[in-house]
Amino acid sequence: MMKTRSPLSDEEKERAKVLNASGKSPNYIAKGMGRSHHTLQKFLDKPDVREQVSIQREELAGMFDNITYRIVKSVTEKDIAKASLQQKLVSAGIATDKASLLRNELPQTINVAAFLDLIELIRDEHKRRDGLVTIEVPALPLPAESQ
Repeated sequence: MMKTRSPLSDEEKERAKVLNASGKSPNYIAKGMGRSHHTLQKFLDKPDVREQVSIQREELAGMFDNITYRIVKSVTEKDIAKASLQQKLVSAGIATDKASLLRNELPQTINVAAFLDLIELIRDEHKRRDGLVTIEVPALPLPAESQ
């Protein structure tokens, strides 16, 4: 695909700023516009453009904060009770990570394989309890301590 050598149009500049503010890389934006990476990088590196992108990014973050707040505030005990075990565990993990980040703490890392084994064991225990299957539950290995 032949890349154009003309200056970015006003429409391309605005689109590039919005895409960059939403997290897209200059290379991704350039490919989508059929422009060179260098052209987009040069434009996005201008101090006034960086400031505009920063403002747009903060506005987008504020919009997502508002949506998140409204969604979380609307969750009821009934909604939580209706959720599957997997949905509850995933939600708890995400909520834990978000709370840690808000406190400027590093989220704890977990042994994902052990976590998935635990989920499977819980499912099997539910099946056994409900008379669907009879299983022996093996002991889970403890995750290794992180250095």
